[in-house]
Amino acid sequence: MVNISLKLFLLSFVIFVLLINVGYAAGSKLIFSDVDVRVGSKTSKNLVNGENIDEEAEPGDTVEFRVEVKNNFTDAEDLDIDDIRVEVTIEEIDDGDDFEEESSEFDLGSGNDKRVNLKFEVPLEVEEDTFDVEIRVEGEDENNTNHEATMKLKLEVDKENHLLKITRKSLSPAEVACNRKNIQLGVSVLNIGSEDEEDVSFQVLNSDLGIDLKDDVGELEAEPNEETSKFSKIYTFNAPTDAEAGSYPVILRALYDDGRKKAEETVTLTVNECATATKETSKEPEEESSEEDEDVELITPTTGKTTVAVVQPAAPPEAVVTQESFFKSNAFVTGIIIAEIVVVIVGIVLVATLFRRKG
Repeated sequence: MVNISLKLFLLSFVIFVLLINVGYAAGSKLIFSDVDVRVGSKTSKNLVNGENIDEEAEPGDTVEFRVEVKNNFTDAEDLDIDDIRVEVTIEEIDDGDDFEEESSEFDLGSGNDKRVNLKFEVPLEVEEDTFDVEIRVEGEDENNTNHEATMKLKLEVDKENHLLKITRKSLSPAEVACNRKNIQLGVSVLNIGSEDEEDVSFQVLNSDLGIDLKDDVGELEAEPNEETSKFSKIYTFNAPTDAEAGSYPVILRALYDDGRKKAEETVTLTVNECATATKETSKEPEEESSEEDEDVELITPTTGKTTVAVVQPAAPPEAVVTQESFFKSNAFVTGIIIAEIVVVIVGIVLVATLFRRKG
């Protein structure tokens, strides 16, 4: 009985181990067939688990992981692995936080492989250190069995002793025309080196526009993610009203390391012609001089003893003048009536005188 029980126990153990091995074998069918890492312009090739990436990264560098994965099932097994995702994590590189990138999902048939590229940009404000990198791939075959693989690498970040970088250069407005006042220039300078910088100065220059601004910044510490490691300011200036139209490069310059080094950038200010609105001035028609001589017409009646000068005002230019004959005028008719009355009175007086003589 004891022997039978022992045999059953051993048989069960062997079966259990075989099942574990089968499960492990199935889980290992998704593998890394090639891993390359490009840092800046140089590439470390055929990396394996636990290796250091050959090239050191610097602040602001692009790090690209080129990961090739393979479905390691044989053609005879003929199992696809679906919904595969590749994920790369650089641990604690961003002020203690991780950087993570993940590929889109894809499928692989047995024996096939695929390359995916995942990119990162090293922060400008980063510690000089060595950071752990984890590359993980995961998928599921047609039998709903999960497959995954993990690779560990190390990325070293190195920094220059003395290095400043101008990280912001915003000009508002970037184009001017008639209004050329209160142009604002926003700048930021960051110490991305490994040493503190003393006696830093900053200049804004353009001789054609008469711009010559300077600041004694003082010290910028080499401490990432601290206000003491950066300089920021907004400058305000005017462009001359007589500046010709064109593009004017404005130089931004930070001097450091006892003046032996400089960080320099440019921004362009575009000056356009001031197209002033020309007002159309309509000329008023010239008025006829009121000082012009008036036409004088002498009219002499045929009756009466006095010659009368009658002054007729000049008619307006658009008026039509009609001259009426004296014999048809009101003055002539009135004169006839008065003359008739005088004749009647004279006649009455003569008749009365004749009657008195006869009597």
